[in-house]
Amino acid sequence: MQPSHNRKITDSGAQATLEKIERLHPHKMLLYLAIFGSSLIFLFMLIAFTATYNHPIMQEGGQAQLTVPKAFIFSTLVLMLSSYYVSRFQRAFEQENMRKLRNMLGITVMLGFVFTISQYWGWHQLEQAGHGLSGISSGAYLYIISGLHILHLVGAMFFMTHQFIRISGISSDPVKTLIAVTNPYQKLKLEMLTTYWHFMDGLWVALFLYFLFWF
Repeated sequence: MQPSHNRKITDSGAQATLEKIERLHPHKMLLYLAIFGSSLIFLFMLIAFTATYNHPIMQEGGQAQLTVPKAFIFSTLVLMLSSYYVSRFQRAFEQENMRKLRNMLGITVMLGFVFTISQYWGWHQLEQAGHGLSGISSGAYLYIISGLHILHLVGAMFFMTHQFIRISGISSDPVKTLIAVTNPYQKLKLEMLTTYWHFMDGLWVALFLYFLFWF
């Protein structure tokens, strides 16, 4: 009786999971698939980075050991701060406070630009330390991994800028505001944007901690 009971619990749990997946909006499903795919890409890049970092060629030529650029520390703090504002998007939307939502969108985009610039400065610090893009393999992977992350983030910044312009156009119009807050698709877009931005934030923090561990 016990194995049969456990099997029923497992089957009901699997069915509940399938029902949740079926209820997902197609756009959310695509977002989760994109996040999964991006996670795999970065995982493979980290594996390649780790393999080259441990390669004996790293010890040849007396080349200086890799160190995490200080600019990367600053950029990490900036991105974590941006996630604070992103986490408040939904609340502002539900409160029908379009001006507050507009301001937080603008601040987040600005912080995204600061993050991108600080990453570029981090590349400059790497080059100054003798680790150019054409240097040792692990140094090149550090450029590629951080650059790939920036490309993902810039895509979110473009979408966020579009939302900023749209919200700015309706923030002073009560009628347009009412139409926007009652539009489920607008809410869905903010939810997807929030999820994706938090993913990019968490991904970079994980990458940064991994680099700290190896360096």
